[in-house]
Amino acid sequence: MSAGPEPVSAVNSAGSADERSEGAPMRAAGVTGGWVRRLAYRVLVAAVRGRREQGGEWGEATLAEFAETKGSAEAVRWAAGGLRVARMERQAKRRELPRLVRIRRVAVWTVLVGVLGGLAVDRWVLTVNVVVTGSMEPTYQILDRHLTDRIAYRMTGVENGDVVEFRHGDRDVRRFLRIVGMPGDAIECRDGAVWRNGIMVNEPYLLREAPEESDTICTPVAIPEGKVYVLGDHRTVAQDSRELGLIDEDDITGRIVGRIWPIGRDSP
Repeated sequence: MSAGPEPVSAVNSAGSADERSEGAPMRAAGVTGGWVRRLAYRVLVAAVRGRREQGGEWGEATLAEFAETKGSAEAVRWAAGGLRVARMERQAKRRELPRLVRIRRVAVWTVLVGVLGGLAVDRWVLTVNVVVTGSMEPTYQILDRHLTDRIAYRMTGVENGDVVEFRHGDRDVRRFLRIVGMPGDAIECRDGAVWRNGIMVNEPYLLREAPEESDTICTPVAIPEGKVYVLGDHRTVAQDSRELGLIDEDDITGRIVGRIWPIGRDSP
């Protein structure tokens, strides 16, 4: 006896069933044709109904007449017009809401956008940081708040005298100190003062009340490309390039703009 026809595989049957269930709503609406027409219809349904079972009156009318379009180009044009209709219906529905509800919605969106914008600025543009060491006294004292620029310094570059934030050693720990030597500079110390390229550096920000704590002792160094030499304003307690060595310019993560708290205390 001859064998009967091979049975269709379960996988193919399941795939066909999925395709039939996916295309059932389109066939019910009379939508046929290529993938462009099907995609245009899906987009129009999402715009008109969203998560609801039924959209607005005019939006549903555009869906009902979609099947009458001929070809992909006309289907796309019809869907684009339907999107405009759906948008106008939503706007009209919002205008029907009580004025207080509309005001609350606008307020919520305004606050939300403001909060997200503020978080983005705080994370990637300007950051408020707290001073936790005495390395930069008296300019920045413990628990002072200062503003750190994260963007502009990358375009303008840094220079001698700038107070910068940088990574060193433990990559999660950031320090901030003052640049006193840039690539190409020669740094040395004489009689407790810093000399750069044979000229004594004017440092009005050092401790005035205790000059002995401002004395600087360092090893002469020529700064190569890609490096900077940093010192703390409080020379007797700061860990800076005298102990840490030269800092990679690529490790600089921000430039200190200034102190924002406490208000009113004079800077050196």
